[in-house]
Amino acid sequence: MRCPNCGFNFSEGFLCPKCGIDTFVFLKTRSLSIRLYNEALEMAKEMDLSGAAENLEQSLLFDKNNTQARNLLGLIYCETGRIADALKHWIFSSSILKDNNPAVGYMDFLQKNGREMEKYNDAVVMYNQALLYLNHGSEDMAIIQLKKAIDSNPNFIEAYNLLILCCIEENNHKRAQHFIDIVLKKDKKNPKALKYANAIGSGTSNGIRKKAQRNTEVKEDASQKTVSMKRTDSAPPIPRYKRKEKKIGVLEKRDLISFLVGICSSAIVILVLIMPAINEVKDKTIVDLQAKVDSYAGETKMTPEEVLKMRTELETLQGENKRLRSEETKQANLELLQTAVSQMTDNDFETCVATLERIDTIGFSEEDIAKYNSVKATAYPKAADSLYTKGKSEFLSNNYVDAKVSLESALKFTSNENFIDDAYFYLAKIAEKDEDTEKAKTYYQKVITEYPDSNQLANAENALSQLAEQP
Repeated sequence: MRCPNCGFNFSEGFLCPKCGIDTFVFLKTRSLSIRLYNEALEMAKEMDLSGAAENLEQSLLFDKNNTQARNLLGLIYCETGRIADALKHWIFSSSILKDNNPAVGYMDFLQKNGREMEKYNDAVVMYNQALLYLNHGSEDMAIIQLKKAIDSNPNFIEAYNLLILCCIEENNHKRAQHFIDIVLKKDKKNPKALKYANAIGSGTSNGIRKKAQRNTEVKEDASQKTVSMKRTDSAPPIPRYKRKEKKIGVLEKRDLISFLVGICSSAIVILVLIMPAINEVKDKTIVDLQAKVDSYAGETKMTPEEVLKMRTELETLQGENKRLRSEETKQANLELLQTAVSQMTDNDFETCVATLERIDTIGFSEEDIAKYNSVKATAYPKAADSLYTKGKSEFLSNNYVDAKVSLESALKFTSNENFIDDAYFYLAKIAEKDEDTEKAKTYYQKVITEYPDSNQLANAENALSQLAEQP
């Protein structure tokens, strides 16, 4: 008998004398792995992606070297928006079977579409940020992040499911059903979507008792920390979030909203009308006290104790004045942050980043800083992409003045976008038009040294050599 594991030939028994494996059990588990793969393949053809993924994970438990099961599981993960999990399985598969492995082609395709990969990564970042917002009770911000994640990756099933849960908690069943239909169209037996659909149906057809049951199911689902799924060597399960129970009725909500609006209005009146007046009065008091202290001389009737008391009062007023001005500045920065959030929601990313540039986060709470960083992480890449597209269009239209402004602004907000080398190349060309040879050389050199894989590399080298030959 030939050992199916190591290839050693032996004549007696089922235990391989070389590797010690039980060949009977080994062949049985391999056969079971193949059977589970075939069942998963049929499920995938019928768009039951969740069931197929579960079968494939079981298949890999029996035979981790089943490259066909691993490749198919990667395709299903890719189809449902879990690109990182897909890549892990394809990398493992290509390490097992190096020749004629479709996984290599799948990875090459993703590498050639770098912009799409960045969008998928952005979607995961936004999903995680939405979880963070939900943990802090900021449902509106979480919904915005989830919608952005879906825009970046329309196949991100987990983002859809979390958005469905948010809609159910907001009692927006019509919107929840819309997203359920989208999920079931992509994965017709998705267990979470089916559970949410059943919850909505129970709440609308059987009155208060069923509605209470639906709320219990939703809370139980929200209290889960991880997705219940058996895994082999894929990424850890995606965390879920805990939501605080809400016991506020409809009338109480209206009263609470009115109360909050009143507080905000009062704060604005204080900030705009009263606080500047208070500051002016304190400034005048400080000036008067400072003048009295400065005018003190030995021949006056003021005793040293009186001067010391006056100085103490002056320092107290100065400290209070500084605190009031600091609070005024903080409130103004928070208003700017709210404006930036609104601009981001309206997809006005260029204006949004301009607003973010004016914000000073000194004095912000941790929640305010988290919101600021979230808006920045979303708006900066979008603004950079928009500005680069505009700058390139202006460059091709020979509008070099505006192109220069747009391209320089794009570089200001980039991190690792794949158009940075092109932006430097166009700026070098504009510098040549402006007869700024030194700046043009600097830009060309950046393309050559920092982006050796750039599609503009040959053009930059040729342009730089021509500039070097000029007298």
